[in-house]
Amino acid sequence: MKIVSPHEHGSSRPERSERRLRAIAVLPTLATLGNLASGFGALYLCMLSYYAAGSDLPVVTLDSARMERWFPTYTAIGCYLVMLAALFDGIDGRLARLTRKTSEFGAQLDSLADIVSFGVAPAMLAICVIKPLLPVADLTELGRLWWRAQWVMVAGYVCCAALRLARFNVENVADEAAHMKFKGLPSPGAAAAVISLVLVHEDIIRVTRVDWASELLAATLPFVTLAVGLLMVSRIRYTHLINLLLRGRRSFAQVVAMLFALLVGAIIKPQLTIAVLAMSYAASGPILALVRRLHGAPPGRSDSAAPHSDLTNVRAG
Repeated sequence: MKIVSPHEHGSSRPERSERRLRAIAVLPTLATLGNLASGFGALYLCMLSYYAAGSDLPVVTLDSARMERWFPTYTAIGCYLVMLAALFDGIDGRLARLTRKTSEFGAQLDSLADIVSFGVAPAMLAICVIKPLLPVADLTELGRLWWRAQWVMVAGYVCCAALRLARFNVENVADEAAHMKFKGLPSPGAAAAVISLVLVHEDIIRVTRVDWASELLAATLPFVTLAVGLLMVSRIRYTHLINLLLRGRRSFAQVVAMLFALLVGAIIKPQLTIAVLAMSYAASGPILALVRRLHGAPPGRSDSAAPHSDLTNVRAG
């Protein structure tokens, strides 16, 4: 019996076309890599904090009282590096739109950087705060169980960040008008909520030294971390603050009042100011959703809400 090759009948499977990246845009790519490098730096400082085991507390940063106020520990410096990553994340898409070099490659690279800077790095900074003072082998059975539960909650945050970024990759809409609201808490907003509490904790143990407050904050941090992680993968709508502030018209008095409030907060208690702003934004989604439901407002279509942090992250690398 003759075996007939499928090629003889013209039914051969079409060969897979080769896709090759021809060029990338320099400025947006550098901004995205700055995001990634900042997140990696935060992870490195987590390692320094772990091995220092508190020995960095009595050391004054660069022998300067002012620097010590802002950067009291390795963990605090790592938090500010996550903020720097958020700054890079905010400008890379805008650079791509200004240079008209948006592409799928840029979106994929941005998501890879975000999982490090806004997923893994905040979780590791939280671990630096909640880790047991004693070796795990020396803990009681209840202590080991509590440590495992904390670890699982923080790991849940990382998983939620990955799920959110994956959802963005398949739901992203390139129309800028469709990005005035978000589906769920943006990943930089979730990271800000976590690291703001870490900053307050580091300020407490270095400056005020209120033991009960630092212990209470450390015990609360895993629950907050898991909660903001779940908000990331929720469908609760969040307002795009940058668009709200920059695209709308504001009176001169309103602009001066906002700048004055931020300046006073940064001078008097910068860490607490950051925490209040970050936690307020994280809580704004559920609160506004509850208000809309109580007033019987129609839920509206959420398809126009952006699933991620940028206006249009489909941009060039």
